[in-house]
Amino acid sequence: MYLKMRHVVVISMCVLQTMAFVVQQSGKEEKCPEQITHFMGHYVLNGEPVVIKCPAFQYLQMDLSRVSPSSFNIAWTKNASEYLYAGRQSRIHPKKESLWFFPALIEDTGLYSCIVRNSSLCTELTLSLTVMKQEEVHVPDIAYEQLAFEHSQFQMFCPDLSDFTINRTDVQLQWYKDGKLLENDIKYMYSSGTTYMHIIDIVKNDGGYYTCKLQFTHENKEYVVSRIIHLRIVGKDKRHYPVIQYPNHKPIAAAIGSKLLIPCKVYIGNGGNNPIVWWLANDSYIDEFFGDGRVIEGTFQERTESDGHYIDVSLIFENVKEEDFNTEFKCIASNDYGSQVLPTHIRRAASPFTWYIPVAPAVLVLLIIAVIVIYKYRKAANKKEYSLTKS
Repeated sequence: MYLKMRHVVVISMCVLQTMAFVVQQSGKEEKCPEQITHFMGHYVLNGEPVVIKCPAFQYLQMDLSRVSPSSFNIAWTKNASEYLYAGRQSRIHPKKESLWFFPALIEDTGLYSCIVRNSSLCTELTLSLTVMKQEEVHVPDIAYEQLAFEHSQFQMFCPDLSDFTINRTDVQLQWYKDGKLLENDIKYMYSSGTTYMHIIDIVKNDGGYYTCKLQFTHENKEYVVSRIIHLRIVGKDKRHYPVIQYPNHKPIAAAIGSKLLIPCKVYIGNGGNNPIVWWLANDSYIDEFFGDGRVIEGTFQERTESDGHYIDVSLIFENVKEEDFNTEFKCIASNDYGSQVLPTHIRRAASPFTWYIPVAPAVLVLLIIAVIVIYKYRKAANKKEYSLTKS
């Protein structure tokens, strides 16, 4: 009996040691000193091909086209533990600074990190991927925001298609509004070989959700790539008002201890009108709320895009702390005509190993019970066999 129970203890200790090894194994690789959480998550539909790009070079201010591929290495991991490698039969495979999914499935939801290394730097940048079923999708989560002015013409782009249209001359998009196919006519105009649609004489009713779809072939298999666009219409009387395009209503996932940058991107039309942009934390100025300088506002940056002028003022976290998850941050934009306020929150990025802590004791108890039951069953069987032999 003593020997049997000792075997139970030994087995149980082995299980605990194995589970401890799994938890510690993720820390076996040396961590990069630079840990950054990318502010923008990816929300995609189940069953569609997806490409996510490593945005580390935005933070490092490096131009990939001017850097020799041999001067740095890029590795991809999922949930801080599972390294992803290229392979012909692999559904998920890295390709330089991109990670391709053919297709993305519900089980792919998680945190992905690209690790950029060379002889002088090591930066790990983490971003989130959420894969949703078509019938369960919350449309605002997955939609791209675009802005149009009343009584104007608007060119609506189907966003983030470049990886699927490069070197193709047969691009043919289908456009939908609120699920209904749009005919190519005098109101909606699009043509083969382009990834945009013209909407003539914008009115309030043109606001809403649009979908563009592209057929894509990979390894002789057909896929559909779709994008949902939320078109906001700005009335003529508010043409000169500032409009905050980012952040949006989606919470931003961040890991404790990582760096984080949240841009506030504001459309200011043709410029002028004394625009200003600033951040608040729980309705206090950033430098007052964070007296230690851990969180600061970035510099005021103005740039011009095809549809007008924009201002960027970023909120920069040197390292994310627990209390940041319970703080309400607001971006405020104002000019001579009016203002807009847009709140945002930071949520904790899920750790890939948190489930081991509560599960380990339960597994140990179940294992001990199972071994004891097996022991008693075998003991009873041995007694029965002994009795039959004796008789």
